[in-house]
Amino acid sequence: MAFAQTVSQPTRTRDTLRSSVWTHVTSAELPTGARQYLQFHDPPLLACLTSWLPPFLIQHSIDLRAFISSAVFAKLRRIAGDKAAMDAIYVYAMQLTHNNTAAALLIATTASFDHRLVAIRNPLFNLALPLSDESDAEFRLRISHLPAHLYADSPRTQSGDRDKLQHFFGSAFLTYITESPETGERFGEFIEKGEEAFIIGGANDERDLRADRQGQMFGFTLLTNCKTYPSRFLSFVQTGVAPSPAHIHRSN
Repeated sequence: MAFAQTVSQPTRTRDTLRSSVWTHVTSAELPTGARQYLQFHDPPLLACLTSWLPPFLIQHSIDLRAFISSAVFAKLRRIAGDKAAMDAIYVYAMQLTHNNTAAALLIATTASFDHRLVAIRNPLFNLALPLSDESDAEFRLRISHLPAHLYADSPRTQSGDRDKLQHFFGSAFLTYITESPETGERFGEFIEKGEEAFIIGGANDERDLRADRQGQMFGFTLLTNCKTYPSRFLSFVQTGVAPSPAHIHRSN
């Protein structure tokens, strides 16, 4: 059952007024209650400000990881596909943070981490930095649910390209908070070079940089339209000239 790779304009009906709706090609239905995870909403005015309070931000991150680990998310991914599952991560992050776009991108990034530890090269002693406080069972369940086949050239393995999610959302976050794709670009290149030099098992990967650049364009577009779906940008190819958010919106 295939779903559309593009997103329709908001449907102005009584039920979806002032909301953006992700629509599909066939008449197949998503699991009961799953459609809400692909639909943006308008929260109460100023509700987004609470999302930066540490207790709420931490809880939102835990809730997003729990959502990815859930049977509902697994079924949504199986029926609608990995691109829709990627969209659902961002949409649900926006729902949790009351449309606080920066906070949503931050928790989407941390919820997409596919390593529990990062081992740092050190000639004197072993050093590993934790990226998750999940139990081993919780971690394995969550990463097994992460969307992995996002591109035509994604490896046809279980892990596929699931590591590209953290690159995409992380770059989108940096671009959004700095309002500059160039900042995200420089940071992405720094991470790739640093990963090869300092991270055990790390390598400079051009496909990671592709995900970084696509995330940068997504983050840049969010400055003018926060109800944009990330999967739209998975086909973006860098041309050397950064398009404006308005141009990207028109081309989609």
